[in-house]
Amino acid sequence: MPHVPGFPALSIAPPALADKLRPVLPQWAMGLEEPALARYLALTALGSGDADLAASGAGLACWSWQRAPLDAARAETLAHALPETPVADFAAALARHLSLQPEAAGLTAGLAAGLAVEIAELLATGETAFLVRALLPRLRDPATGLAWLAAAWDGLLRLGSADLAEAALAACAWPQVFAPLRARLAAEASFLYAPPEAALAALDELAACDGAGLFAAFSAYLRGELLLRLGEARAGRESLAALFSAMPWHTHLGLKLHDLLVPPPVARPEDSARATILMYSWNKAGLTRQTLESLARTDYGDARILALDNGSTDGTGAVMRDCAGLFPAGRLRVIRLPVNVGAPAARNWLISQPEVQQAEFAVFLDDDVLLPGRWLGRLLGAALARPEVGAAGCRVVSATPPPCLQSADYQLFAPLNEARTFRELPENVNVFDNCAGALDFGLFTYARPATHVSGCCHALRVAVLRELGGFDIRFSPTQFDDLDRDLRSAVAGHPAAYAGDVAIAHVQHSSLAKAKGPAATGQVLGNKIKLEGKHTQAQMDAAFRAGLAALWRDLDGKWRVLSGGAGRG
Repeated sequence: MPHVPGFPALSIAPPALADKLRPVLPQWAMGLEEPALARYLALTALGSGDADLAASGAGLACWSWQRAPLDAARAETLAHALPETPVADFAAALARHLSLQPEAAGLTAGLAAGLAVEIAELLATGETAFLVRALLPRLRDPATGLAWLAAAWDGLLRLGSADLAEAALAACAWPQVFAPLRARLAAEASFLYAPPEAALAALDELAACDGAGLFAAFSAYLRGELLLRLGEARAGRESLAALFSAMPWHTHLGLKLHDLLVPPPVARPEDSARATILMYSWNKAGLTRQTLESLARTDYGDARILALDNGSTDGTGAVMRDCAGLFPAGRLRVIRLPVNVGAPAARNWLISQPEVQQAEFAVFLDDDVLLPGRWLGRLLGAALARPEVGAAGCRVVSATPPPCLQSADYQLFAPLNEARTFRELPENVNVFDNCAGALDFGLFTYARPATHVSGCCHALRVAVLRELGGFDIRFSPTQFDDLDRDLRSAVAGHPAAYAGDVAIAHVQHSSLAKAKGPAATGQVLGNKIKLEGKHTQAQMDAAFRAGLAALWRDLDGKWRVLSGGAGRG
């Protein structure tokens, strides 16, 4: 097997590794990108007493640190996993610089904490002018600059401007020993903001100063992904296949590589007639127009389209009627409700329409999405390939740079036997947010079984809606109605299908991320209590076990395909 610096070699192929991982670390199949779960899996594997599991744990610790080298906790895990190695020594030396010592910055502990809070608030609100004045002088301090950079780096990357990240890197006083880290961070910013050709050049600069291969795996992954984006499919596959041979334990990488070799199913053009596309909106005239114009440029084919004006007062209904001209005559029908009945009732109103009852799939779109050209055929293909599924959904990303994951690959953990969100209320619904709102590096572009898919773009099987009912109006005006429906469906033996190779750009955020003020936040939390009250511990435990078994069947089958010749053809 190829060797990547810092990655212990395994003696077995992925199918045999799956047989070892499943009984000891069943959550391994769920994913490796969420930091807390990755740390738990790495440390548990290291202490398993099995050489191949320990090698997988050490490799995971190394990969996790390369993904976020400014994270002191990941550096600590790496030092435990691979002691007295060049990569661990580098991470340990860096970790000492990442611990902010107020006295070194000429600050009291209170002032340092207050300044850290102020910078975090400026990052969250996007107040760039104030942020530059508060942060850049701190970055120039040789004693504490890297600590301030570590606290701000992820937020800087999310502000929508590569210039801010570049200015932060330029402002820091970099010891020569950390030159590879600076090149690594610059390559990350280039990947997120620059054209692929420029991002590849940044990776070349990283390779030139990273002689020890401290960031070799992450760099190799980015290079393979950029080649794919440039249309160099064979070169991209071969690059990722070589990396997977060195990291055969990597859940996401293996799933992604498999789907590049064996493309997931796409419905035939004539299958579009089996779907009715549904959208509802309240007072979002501009976004509604943008969404319908986006839909008109896609593969909607012979699908019927229903648009519901949910009691709007800003001309949304007029926009819907005007957009009917974008489609063949009679294809789009507009429904007007005199008052806003909330999201669950609006969904149910649409489901009750004859165009939906005569269809096989009800395909819901939020009123603020931008669609890729071949979205519908792929969603229908995912649903038609697995007749048992109740819903098929996709990867949801931000609509503006940098690409951030809003939702992807939702799975279910076992119910908790203790209170977490609310006092004296044990959590039965324990959803695993696999992507955890991370920046999108392309690791979730695969298809596999799921417990839940995002309600902003999903295809629902009408027969399952008839069997189980639609959306519960107790979740009005919105939040968790789609999750509740998916959970009921999973309990009834109709899980979801995640088609992460389809990316839907979502203009707004969801749940607490867009709750404005105490009343809206209270509404979301109140609906969370309702969700917990509806689903019993026994139901959620059964859904968790069924979902985990499905993940392992899927992963084992795909790892067997990869062991038979990844990267060929």
